[in-house]
Amino acid sequence: MKDQKEKKGFSNPEEFNKHLQYTLPTTWIILGAVIVLLGGFFVWSFIFKLQVKITGKAKVFENKVTLTIEESQKQSLAVGQKVYIADKVGEIIAINDGEPVVSSFDLADNDYTYTIVLKEMHPIDFLFN
Repeated sequence: MKDQKEKKGFSNPEEFNKHLQYTLPTTWIILGAVIVLLGGFFVWSFIFKLQVKITGKAKVFENKVTLTIEESQKQSLAVGQKVYIADKVGEIIAINDGEPVVSSFDLADNDYTYTIVLKEMHPIDFLFN
């Protein structure tokens, strides 16, 4: 009796078949849905970009742009950052005495709203930084 209880293997294939469990199709559907969601998240995280940006008032006069920027935001500015005004794109080409010098825009003389993109990154970058 003691020898039979200690033996934990199968002596023939029929015993093995008795112990196999049947996996329901719903289990495979749930597993497939989870894999598709994870795959979609990773594809999205490589394609989509998150942006840190500031906005404010811009005045255009003779194709020269003057931006109104709060003092606390001036330290975030750097040469090369993108500036968006009225669906047109320019960039900061220099910073003189804390004030950004922006590339010229071909816009009518008027007041506009600007957006400066301070930083862009993909969501996947959060995993590696």
